[in-house]
Amino acid sequence: MSERESRLRSLAEELLASGQVRTFIGFGPGYEPSRPLPWFAQDPAGAAQLLLNPFCGATLARYLLDDGSPGPVGVLARGCDGLGIERLLADRRVSRDRVHVVGVTCRGAVDPDKAYREAGDTPLSAELEGERVLLTTASGTREFPRASCLYDRCLSCADPSPRWADDWLDEPLPPGKREFPDVAGLEQQDADRRYAFWTRQFSRCLRCHACRQACPACHCVSCSLDHPEWLDGGISLDNNFMYHFTRAYHVAGRCIACGECQQACPAQIPLMLLNDKFMRDIRDLFGVCHPHRPQEKEPLGQFCPDDPEGWREGGAQP
Repeated sequence: MSERESRLRSLAEELLASGQVRTFIGFGPGYEPSRPLPWFAQDPAGAAQLLLNPFCGATLARYLLDDGSPGPVGVLARGCDGLGIERLLADRRVSRDRVHVVGVTCRGAVDPDKAYREAGDTPLSAELEGERVLLTTASGTREFPRASCLYDRCLSCADPSPRWADDWLDEPLPPGKREFPDVAGLEQQDADRRYAFWTRQFSRCLRCHACRQACPACHCVSCSLDHPEWLDGGISLDNNFMYHFTRAYHVAGRCIACGECQQACPAQIPLMLLNDKFMRDIRDLFGVCHPHRPQEKEPLGQFCPDDPEGWREGGAQP
């Protein structure tokens, strides 16, 4: 057990035993060591099973909407979780006095599927050391490059720590700057090639709504995509285009770049490429340095007479 994991368990046990929170949301045992699952501890015994290791990958903020506890809820928050909580607070889906945030710094989460491909066996544990990942399997410990083992979303993460917390397990790190290299590459293609690219991607969509259900910014009580007068339930290329473009526009300016939509997609559609395009445009058009971080005044949540209207001259297409 790591020192941070021990501190997490002790703090969660204390919060639950004292009644400061009714539930603590973190990670607990999954069906194998490399796949811990979201864990809802409701007593000190449940807190004793909390895990904190490099395989803890899912963003936990969305689970605040699923918790039925009548009282305050504690939640473990890395950078992506913290942004998700801020998003829910800004959208008034969660009350600040109902959330007790325990912050922790994250240097990336190991993708168990990538780790299996690299190691050739089921990983039992992992350690992050700079640009290296040490994977332990039944046959021993081996070293691999960080980029070959971490989730893709973690490789471009600019927020290792939440921006605030009620308690900290370690020292927070300052945020960085998010870049969008894949967007530039796609924009260099002509319109026909871009259309062919998105046609290949969206033709695989099952319309399972996993992207919507995983997204901390996509949480309307009544979703327009569930209403047949706006979009019928049939799976076709036209409907799939409409579904994904509608969802992308609805979270534009609100996406926190956590990558949960893409991670949840069983068809492996690169949804973050579309979200990154919107974020890059918001940055360039409105001068918002960090469009994925919730702000007091958001560019697409208000109107100003001097708002940019670059589309009149024609702009790059997604």
